[in-house]
Amino acid sequence: MNINEMLKKAKRLQGEMEKEEQELANKEFFVELQGIKVIILGNYKIKSIKLNEALIDPDDPELIEDLIVVAINQAIDLVNQAHDEISSKFSPTGM
Repeated sequence: MNINEMLKKAKRLQGEMEKEEQELANKEFFVELQGIKVIILGNYKIKSIKLNEALIDPDDPELIEDLIVVAINQAIDLVNQAHDEISSKFSPTGM
């Protein structure tokens, strides 16, 4: 394979990767954890957080705060996994 063919292939792969990353940016990732529902987009923007009203205890606000943090972190982990799948797909070992 000559250098021109390699450059064309690299440019094509880069375009495919950018397209998949753009699609991922708009994809929704959903986590439900003990009455908390989080939707995060593939670009790491939080779309929504829904709370079950039964969780709201004025005497223990730390509980709901902790649950929200855990749910958001789980959602971020899902997005990271999706990004890793794209990266590995286009890495030299993934091709």
